[in-house]
Parts: sequence; structure tokens; C-alpha cells
Amino acid sequence: MHQAIAQGTRVEGPDVEVTDLTGSLSPTEWSFAGDRRSAHGFLLNAGEGEVRLGDTITAVRGPCLIWLPGGRGGQLRLAAGARGAALTVSDGALARVVPATAIAGPLREGMERPLLGVPLEGKAARAIGADIAALSEELFEDLPGMREAVMSRLCLVLIAFWRLGGGGARPAQSSPRMLVQGFLQLVELNARRHWRVADYARAMGITTDRLNTAIKRATGVTPLDLVHRRLLEDAEALLERSSMQVGEVADALGFRDAGYFSRFFSQRKGISPGRFRQQAAQRAGRRDGSYAAWP
Repeated sequence: MHQAIAQGTRVEGPDVEVTDLTGSLSPTEWSFAGDRRSAHGFLLNAGEGEVRLGDTITAVRGPCLIWLPGGRGGQLRLAAGARGAALTVSDGALARVVPATAIAGPLREGMERPLLGVPLEGKAARAIGADIAALSEELFEDLPGMREAVMSRLCLVLIAFWRLGGGGARPAQSSPRMLVQGFLQLVELNARRHWRVADYARAMGITTDRLNTAIKRATGVTPLDLVHRRLLEDAEALLERSSMQVGEVADALGFRDAGYFSRFFSQRKGISPGRFRQQAAQRAGRRDGSYAAWP
């Protein structure tokens, strides 16, 4: 049994906000800017209203789902007495929450499409409502591991929206832009796990050949080149800004031993990790030098 959050309460964290929609005595309205910073989802348990996107107005009646992706300017107006819950999800949270599995590509693409009043049966509405309530509790209680728990709950909610909006009915073909974006997001999550290109393709639900072709056309380099660039960026940052030994840097980046890491780094930078660190320290010393620092 989930603890009830007080009606009308807005509970927010760094990436997710949940608002309980009570039976207001007057109409309520939300306006959404056409930027990419956040998306908005609504579970309308009861009541009615309308969604305006551009010049199009769509009537909605509960129980139903509404999803408005980031980058879509518009308004939602609910009549007096409407009940349900509202979600605001940052673009960063959407990038992190998508699971690294075969549904990653279709789910990510599904979140780019609006849902305007998808009808719900009572059982489905109660299940989604319970997940949103649990998400709200995590934000409200702020216990250890809250961020991880919130992302897990949010993932369940988004999968439910995606399924009920028609996701999974047939394989979705990601656009080239979405495919590249999805790959780069997976690289952020899995570069240090040293996934093969085939692992990325499988997680995205596409063939290795299609992934190689799409990334090469969009960026001019191969998927493996992008993975190696990401690892190299992390290696440079750790060598410059931390006191970790080279072996510790190798371990943090998922390399099986320091020797393999040193060869990887030297082949791509033309310099050993130790020498790179020495040069970085010398550059930092020159930048920090001033008359006040002299003895």
C-alpha cells in the first residue's frame, strides 16, 4: 500500500516533478514552451479537457493518458473537477532512464511522439497511478538511493505510456537522428563496460551493419571510434584532475590491466599516460604562475 501524498501537492527532485491533480473547483491550464528541456505526461483519471498543439485542438476525457514531448509548444486545459497526476521529466532524465535493451530505440522514439488522450481501462489506470504514486513517495521521502529508485519507477511509467500509446505493436524504425542520439546515450552508459559494437546494436534492436552505416554517414567515423573517443576523454580527465595512479585509472575505465590501457592511450594520443600527466601538470603550473605565487 502506497502512502498517500496530500492532494494538490507538487513533489519535485532534480530531474522529475510529480503533481497531484485534485478536483479543482475551477478550470486549470498548463502552457508548454517549445524547448527541449522537459517533457510532460498526464494520467487523467476523471474529467475532461483539451490539448492545443499549434492550430490543432484535441478533446480529452478520463481515464486517459497524455504525453507532450519536449520541443512541442502547446497548452493543456482541464475542466473543473478533473483528477489525476502530472509528470514533468527533464530531457537529461529521459536520456538516462531508457534501459540498455532491445526496446531502447523504439521506446526512445516513442517518447518523441505526443499522446493526446489515449483511452485507459480501469485496471491500466490504477496500475499507472500506483507507479506514479510510488515515484512521488520516493521524491517526498528522499531516502538513500532515491535517485536510482526514482529512475526505476520512472522507467516503469514511461514503458506503460509507450505500450498503451501503441509501442511494441510493431517494430519501430528509428530515424537517423534518433538512432545516432540513442547510440551516443548508450555509449555514455556503457563505454567503460567495453561493449562491442554488436552489443550496442542488439540493445538498440538493429543490425550491426545498420548501426555502422548510420553512424559513419552521420559522423564520418565508426561507432567504435566514438566509443574510443569517449574512453579517451575520460582517461584525459582522470589523468589531469585526479591523483589516481595509472593502474587505478585503467581499472576505473574498465581496462583489464594497466599495460593494455597504456597501449590504448599511447596509440591514440601519441604519448604515454604518465608523460601526458606530466605535461598537463606543467601546463597547469604555467597557468597558475603569478608574482604572488613566487617565493
